[in-house]
Amino acid sequence: MSARCGCSSSGSTFRIEEMDDDLKIPKDGTLKPPHPSAVVSLGFSLDETSAHSSGCRLDELLSIIAADNTSTTACVSQKFSTRCEARSLIIGRQQSSVDIRIDSKSVSRKHSAIYYSCDGKSVIVQDLGGKHGTYLDNKRIERSGSQCVSLNEAKSCMLRFGNAPLVCEMSIPAMTKAPSSLHAQKVTEGDQAEEIPGEVHDGSALQHHRRMETDMHSSRETREQQIAEMMKSFDMAPVYKKYSTPDDEEIVPEKRKGPPATGRDNRLGDSNGTREDNPHRLPITSSIILSSGSDSFTSSDGADVPLQGNASVSSLEFEPSGTRLLAGHRDGTLRFYDFNGMQPKKNSSGGTTYAPFRIVDSDNDPLDSTGRHIISSVGPSATGGSWIVGTTSAQPRVLDREGVATLFHFIKGDTYVTDSSNTKGHTAPVTGVAFNPLIRDVCYSTGLDGSIRQWDVSGRGRSQFNKLICQKLVGKVKNAKGQRTQVVSNLAVHPNGRKIAVGTSCGSVQIWDCSSISNRPLGTVHSAHGNMKPVTFVTFSASGIRIATRSDVDECVRVWDVDGIVKGSKSFSRKVGSRRGDDDDDDDHPSCIAICKGLPALNESSACAFGCDGSIICAGTSVHPRQTNTCGQLKFFQLAEESSKAGGTRESKRKNKNKTERIDPILSVGVAPNASVLGVCWHAKLNQIAIGTSNGIVKVFYDPFLSKKGALIPSSKSVRQSDGLSELLRARAPTGSAAFLGSANDNIITPNSLPLFREEPKATRKTRDLDRKDPEKSRLPEPPVTGGIKTGTSGMGGGVTFSQYIVESTNYVNNKNIAGKDPREELFKYSEGKSYVSKAYEGDVQRILAEKTVEEEIEGDSGSRKRQKTAK
Repeated sequence: MSARCGCSSSGSTFRIEEMDDDLKIPKDGTLKPPHPSAVVSLGFSLDETSAHSSGCRLDELLSIIAADNTSTTACVSQKFSTRCEARSLIIGRQQSSVDIRIDSKSVSRKHSAIYYSCDGKSVIVQDLGGKHGTYLDNKRIERSGSQCVSLNEAKSCMLRFGNAPLVCEMSIPAMTKAPSSLHAQKVTEGDQAEEIPGEVHDGSALQHHRRMETDMHSSRETREQQIAEMMKSFDMAPVYKKYSTPDDEEIVPEKRKGPPATGRDNRLGDSNGTREDNPHRLPITSSIILSSGSDSFTSSDGADVPLQGNASVSSLEFEPSGTRLLAGHRDGTLRFYDFNGMQPKKNSSGGTTYAPFRIVDSDNDPLDSTGRHIISSVGPSATGGSWIVGTTSAQPRVLDREGVATLFHFIKGDTYVTDSSNTKGHTAPVTGVAFNPLIRDVCYSTGLDGSIRQWDVSGRGRSQFNKLICQKLVGKVKNAKGQRTQVVSNLAVHPNGRKIAVGTSCGSVQIWDCSSISNRPLGTVHSAHGNMKPVTFVTFSASGIRIATRSDVDECVRVWDVDGIVKGSKSFSRKVGSRRGDDDDDDDHPSCIAICKGLPALNESSACAFGCDGSIICAGTSVHPRQTNTCGQLKFFQLAEESSKAGGTRESKRKNKNKTERIDPILSVGVAPNASVLGVCWHAKLNQIAIGTSNGIVKVFYDPFLSKKGALIPSSKSVRQSDGLSELLRARAPTGSAAFLGSANDNIITPNSLPLFREEPKATRKTRDLDRKDPEKSRLPEPPVTGGIKTGTSGMGGGVTFSQYIVESTNYVNNKNIAGKDPREELFKYSEGKSYVSKAYEGDVQRILAEKTVEEEIEGDSGSRKRQKTAK
């Protein structure tokens, strides 16, 4: 044993004991089985579902250090440990410090440990604090905790390590004889029955010898098979695999089916995330809370106006890549969240929250002096490089990705012009904004003035007073009687970028063609929610076949067929007019696919969202603000599968006519205590759901195995533990000191990073050329006025330069013939009869300035004083 390990010295033994102590292995833990027949075996195999998707082989993932490289079995004994007198068998990713190495990014350097208990009645599996945990029979072991498995009966358990695509079967044999103290003492002497082949101890040596022969035979066959595969691969095309360092700490969870992670995630109900508890495979097993960043702060315009951090969320959108999330609030602020840079913090109630990296105030706009406005709608560009923000000021604007600079300001139209086609911008508050999903520099907006406008933000569009002018008027929204109406909903753009859907105050849903200019929409559904109820929200599915609408008056979400609206809107409009606005349950449009009931909405910001494949739709419920002990819910509805063929045959249309399906929710989850669920956004790539509540909190729901990236990145980070010594020093720090201010504000102020102390960027060639053209920076002299027309009456006229004025005032033109004359004589002509010096220097007049000097006056005064004393 010592020859194999090479660590028989006392120093190395001390290091092994110190390593076990660092991993918090109990002192009474051991690798020596309580009975020769009770040796626990570990058999590793590939997970079929995960291995098929990842394309990995078992020999690439697994390596047992103390055995053959091709071996896939091990035992919980000292034989398979690379350390002398070790108390545990360590499983992890770092080859230099583990006994069984699993090469997977979701496995930590030292992931798990397996050892026997001191009483010999159980084997213990201990988690060493890995990020993705250790699972025993599809149940995650508590982080840095342990789980005991009894040795009294024969059975097998399944072990999983993180998200690695392999499974470990831990087999516990039946004990033929109860462990006695004498036998335990013999086993403690170094496993002599296993080490010495000539000595027979209860038949264990013979069994061990046969087992070794079987392993050698199987390893020889495996090696021959590997050599044959290697020779066969020489004729195949090479496959290049990106190299990743084994010590890389940036772990991205691998997508596979299995039990979800626990720990820091906020669990919903008693569900453990298995297939039985989540049959519809919804990403709701875990969640993170995004705080507002500040409970109370002041505006950035210098007016020190207090803003409340618990204002309701009015708009919510993901970036196309899913790395960032933007939330607009009713207090006029925008909050930017970055999943890659989020750091967890503990709030006052003990929960974990994540703050935004930037808060932008809508009042901090130099070109808009109308004050702070409510954020009505936000939308990202197709590339994610900019955001368009719509407010109640009738002037949207485009921000950069960081939210620092305003790239474009939109102009406001003339409010005295009734025809919106003759104005350059919106004349009423904006209700919806969106970018074209395929064209980067084209965006759309709609407002209460009933117009849908297209803008060019490429920098080549027309502008006036540094504000962008509308490029094209897509359409003017009208009601069933042809009168102008208001657009009160947001603006939804079709995934192909050719259609726009809006909802109006008269209750109609209209679909417009944004690729051409037309006075009529492609399709219209009047009284979509019945009885002239306004439509406050519209959205397309990911495929663009369906559209969902919502109203803040009724308690339902209606799902429509887009092609059915475009083709059959005219015939239905006449029917609605004849029915005189009956109840909404009776108005079944042929294009209405389903009605989702039980969704009360008390706010015009209430939204809904389609799932990744369009077969599930989710929406939130509102609660009355005066009611207590209530909870806003997120409800999911199952829809019929989308058909790739639009329309259908005439028989199918007649068969399905006026057969709108009324759907009950398949799942209801309470997500907002004493608050309403307003904004809902479901990102298809991340498979994550973000909701905004009426108390200003944003939650992101996900599943550790069904979702990817996004909220999974910050949820894997732990809260920074406080240092006891630092807390003591901060508590005893005097008021005003650096330690006191650091504990109060929890931030570091660096004066040199302020804009006042930053160095100006070095001038480039383009900057120098611009400075050369600037007459003030280049100090360009004033050019002379050309032409025979002069402006101005007296003195310096409007068209006369300073040099021309001097020439004309001195009559230089008439006296310019001085050739052949002495210049001194000409100059002396000007001094005849004139004196250029003061009269004090004229003539030779002597003037007495003083009769005595200062010394003589002092002597005279002292002599007179002496004479007065002698006279007395």
